[in-house]
Amino acid sequence: MSDNTNDRREELCNRFRQSLSGDSSSQYFDEDELIEIFDYAGDLNDDYLRMEVLLCGARYYPDSVALKQRRALLYHTFGDDLTSKYLQDNANSHGVLWDIARIRNANLMGAEAITALDNILTAYGEFDDEEVIQLVDLASSLGQTDWLLDRLDALRAHVTYLPTLLYEIAVMLEMEQRYGEAIKLLEELTEIEPYNEQYWFMLAQEYDIDDNVAGALQALDLALAILPGDKAMRFYQARLLARDDNGRQQAIEALERLSEDYPDDIDINRFLAALYIECAPDGDEKARKAAAETLLKCFAKNKGNRKLASDLMAIDAAPSEKLIAEVDKADAPGDINGWLLWAGELEALGAYDKAIDILNYCDRKLGYRHPSINEALIVDYFQLEDFAAVCSTFQRPTVGASAATPDVAALVFVAYAISLAKIGRLKEAAEFSKMILKLVVEEGPDDITYALRRLGTGLVLTDIIERCSSRVKTNWAEYDPFGLWLKN
Repeated sequence: MSDNTNDRREELCNRFRQSLSGDSSSQYFDEDELIEIFDYAGDLNDDYLRMEVLLCGARYYPDSVALKQRRALLYHTFGDDLTSKYLQDNANSHGVLWDIARIRNANLMGAEAITALDNILTAYGEFDDEEVIQLVDLASSLGQTDWLLDRLDALRAHVTYLPTLLYEIAVMLEMEQRYGEAIKLLEELTEIEPYNEQYWFMLAQEYDIDDNVAGALQALDLALAILPGDKAMRFYQARLLARDDNGRQQAIEALERLSEDYPDDIDINRFLAALYIECAPDGDEKARKAAAETLLKCFAKNKGNRKLASDLMAIDAAPSEKLIAEVDKADAPGDINGWLLWAGELEALGAYDKAIDILNYCDRKLGYRHPSINEALIVDYFQLEDFAAVCSTFQRPTVGASAATPDVAALVFVAYAISLAKIGRLKEAAEFSKMILKLVVEEGPDDITYALRRLGTGLVLTDIIERCSSRVKTNWAEYDPFGLWLKN
């Protein structure tokens, strides 16, 4: 369908929406316009608009066969019972959309479905766009996408506008991950309508999924030659270029232009900042500053955005306390689990100190120490080799019940035992290890016992006991049973 047609339909929809608010009267829309609005609203998945169109049509065009057929389409959206009753009341009504509604309602399968689809093809000489869309959707819902391909030549002869048929089948093939077959149809579409940038864009995406990056970039070049300012296509092109070492500088330049045009776009600016750092040598301060500047500009336009705040904290671009407070004001995590998940995002980036800042902020906000916050802090301090903090945190009183998984519980126990040994409290380390071995590994709940054994922590606790009681001194500073702090 041409862009002009879609523009006209969008203008119709906007005028109709205005009529619903009382700015104008819906009686100024003729039957054909209401049909167009209904069909376009279906593309937008706007059931409210479709319902209003049908109510208007029933008032001004009660005898409209086309609008009655479309009522069956809407009833299908709300369930089989409504559709069945409506079809029973209109048993003598016939047409492509009526037949499609009846086949849908019958839930046919296998050979029966194929026969029913063939009967539609035989009974009607020509299908308009909406009939094509509904027929393709019907075939796919019946598991008969192959029927569409087997009958493609016959279908071509029945349609009033071939691109609609090819596009709808290509979409179904993509949904079924049949990318090679979708590509063939899209290639034909671009030959039929070489100045439709959306076909080139979709073809680029299919090439990409099919691991043809060169083809995807070429298709995007053609799409952007038609519509050079399109944001989505420009961003997609930059992401494709960024995958190849040879294209990363081009990607950065493209993203910089996008960032200038869309300084408030979170995805674009986060991607650009990440690429600055990824493409620079380790410790490159210039790259870090460029990333920080990009993120700070975007954060200024998206105050309190959690993703941007996490990125800024991860590269030390702004004080954590200030960023966390901004997030708390604008987009605060809803509960303890939300705060833990946010801290987990920083942990995944290796920014354990920033995760600790988030957890401590939550701790102060609550006014008490929750067990789950405590456990997360212990793990983070342990990762940072702050063993004194591990011990003091473990010993702090908490309020409430822990929701720790067996794996987390196991790690917390062992982290405390190791930390005691590392700060020289060997007797306590040995006694605690013996207690955990007895109460948890030997006699404890099966889930935690299993986790301790699976993670090998029982062996670590035994090793700690033996080392603490041995006359041979252990260099606890280098003790690293899990390989967490391997030095280069």
